[in-house]
Amino acid sequence: MTSLVIPSGVTEIGVGAFSDCSGLTSLVIPSGVTKIGGGAFSGCSGLTSLVIPSGVTEIDGGAFSGCSGLTSMKIPSGVTEIGDYAFENCSGLTSMKIPSSVTHIGYCAFYGCI
Repeated sequence: MTSLVIPSGVTEIGVGAFSDCSGLTSLVIPSGVTKIGGGAFSGCSGLTSLVIPSGVTEIDGGAFSGCSGLTSMKIPSGVTEIGDYAFENCSGLTSMKIPSSVTHIGYCAFYGCI
């Protein structure tokens, strides 16, 4: 699988849902999703393109840990919480925009992001 479009009607992406899908390169999350669960996309090292919709309010711990292919991210303005280790070891990240709506950034949320 190289590209994934999560269907509309999905409101939450559960814990570990797509963990270790290293061949996944592109991801589109629908606007109805409000929460991305812990480890949902952890280990998706091939992921280079990611769109998080404005309806998301919470990115749980480890949600994108080990997504070393990501180079830039824009967190939408509705997000209030970025969990522990959420983007841990996303070593390819060179640019990240975090909105003022974020009131909590968890422990080691960006650990290993060189």
